[in-house]
Amino acid sequence: MSLPDFAAGCAIERTGPDSFTWRVPEGWLQGRGAWGGLVVAAHVNAAEAEQNRSDPSRRIRNISAHLFGPLPSGEATIRTTCLRAGSAMTTWQVAITGSDGQLASQAVVIAGTGRPVSAQDRWGTAQMPSLPEWDGLPSAPVRPPVGPEFGAHFDYRPVSGFPGAQSAPHALGWLSPAGTWDGWTAGTALGIVDAWWPASYISMAEVRPMGTVSFSAHLLVDPATVSPDEPLAYEAWVSATDDGFTSETRRLWSPDGRLVVENHQAIVVIK
Repeated sequence: MSLPDFAAGCAIERTGPDSFTWRVPEGWLQGRGAWGGLVVAAHVNAAEAEQNRSDPSRRIRNISAHLFGPLPSGEATIRTTCLRAGSAMTTWQVAITGSDGQLASQAVVIAGTGRPVSAQDRWGTAQMPSLPEWDGLPSAPVRPPVGPEFGAHFDYRPVSGFPGAQSAPHALGWLSPAGTWDGWTAGTALGIVDAWWPASYISMAEVRPMGTVSFSAHLLVDPATVSPDEPLAYEAWVSATDDGFTSETRRLWSPDGRLVVENHQAIVVIK
């Protein structure tokens, strides 16, 4: 079976003024359903398609998604609603129903125009971590039988934070799509942050099934300005855990030091 690239795997087709079909591909499983990052990307693609039709000057800035249950492969239905179109920002609601007829996920996606700012107005406290050059690191085989099915679509170059290490839950490495790749989009940039293993695995003596229940991510650069020929630096850590529910922060950096995506997830131990 040939593996479609990331962009092809989350591609959608318009079927009406506020609806799309998504043929959820095989080969992207995480547990019983499609990998969550692919689902996030499909949500963003639907909102972006609607936004480009109404006002393409407004770029995707943020997604907040809730993943209710597994999304099976096959034909899924995506429906969109414009919750509000203001003077400079539009808020979209996107819902995905699987081929089994069950609502699998729902998201709110925000698009907005850029505000004119001077160089000194571009500020922040986050700093890209120091990492070895990616091309000097070995690629980790994150695929069955040692990893999830969807992992075959990505190139992982971990630096620290390996599952089962029983150390602090903090991960560093490089991440990029494997195979055919045309360039970054809002959907693929926001979705790929979910590709790494949960940082909780680093503290565990053995890997246990976990799943994301809440996903919020900010796209902080124009994805077209990020080179598709280089991977993104990845950093993640767990802030706290209680009763099997964890709060995890993930960041993606461009090689030139820009924070591309910041992501917060609530991840639960399934069993």
